[in-house]
Amino acid sequence: MSLEQLTSLTSKQRILLYLSDFVHMDERYELPRGLTQEAIAFDTGIQRKHLSQYLKDLLEDDLIVERKAHIEGMKQRMNGYYLTPGGYSQALVLRRTVSEACVPIEVRGKTVEMKVDEVDDSTSVHITLSDIVREAITEGVLRMSALETVENRKRAALEEEEQTTEVYRRALATAWHDGRVTATERFLVEELRKYLKISDEDHRRLEAEIIKRLAQDHMEFRRIYRSVLEVALADREISGPEERILENLRRIMRLSRHEHEELVSEVEALICGPPGCDRGDILEISNLDRVRL
Repeated sequence: MSLEQLTSLTSKQRILLYLSDFVHMDERYELPRGLTQEAIAFDTGIQRKHLSQYLKDLLEDDLIVERKAHIEGMKQRMNGYYLTPGGYSQALVLRRTVSEACVPIEVRGKTVEMKVDEVDDSTSVHITLSDIVREAITEGVLRMSALETVENRKRAALEEEEQTTEVYRRALATAWHDGRVTATERFLVEELRKYLKISDEDHRRLEAEIIKRLAQDHMEFRRIYRSVLEVALADREISGPEERILENLRRIMRLSRHEHEELVSEVEALICGPPGCDRGDILEISNLDRVRL
């Protein structure tokens, strides 16, 4: 396999080759960061907008596994991708072919012929087969000086993508802060997504995370608000100061008036109890509520 043959590897072959560096992933609870789409895209030199389709094809061919898991160094769970036994078998054949290839590589201004599997031993840093293939495809030539900087460039690219994702996450959270997104907000978010080159898949993932968190916060706000209502309605009456406090709390927690009325009805039913209970029963329930709160 010559340099030309090396650069003619298909995108799916490059993904298989890259993932072959990760073994026994099905046994791990936490997956390496290198198995995320961001890392796969950088290490294979495949654009993110095309990567999803290639991964989908490999999934359908039962060559890779997609699993949502904890990722090293990441706060939230994300999809990780690794080879199936069948995918690893194909990747091993590919690794042997690539490893045995003799390619021209520039070393200190001179071009020498070198087997691909000898390149790593000739550098001061760790160079993978995927690193060599990516450099050959993106640069058209192989230079030892450029290969020496692979790890630093990879780290910088991932950090930049993290920062970009965080900017977009904050914009989405702002748009969703009141539980809904207006047409204007949706337009602005979409324009920002295009500018930051956030993929559709990442957009859906980030938006789902934000909506889920909002839903969890909303349920917690309802629980707190109901507890306050139980205290306020323990004497079966909400006074003027209590009304003002509850109204401010309702606004802060972004609860609708309908939700307020719904919770008031629930608390009143709890305090009054079943039909036919007398005032003594009500006071007894109220006192128990006060103790519990």
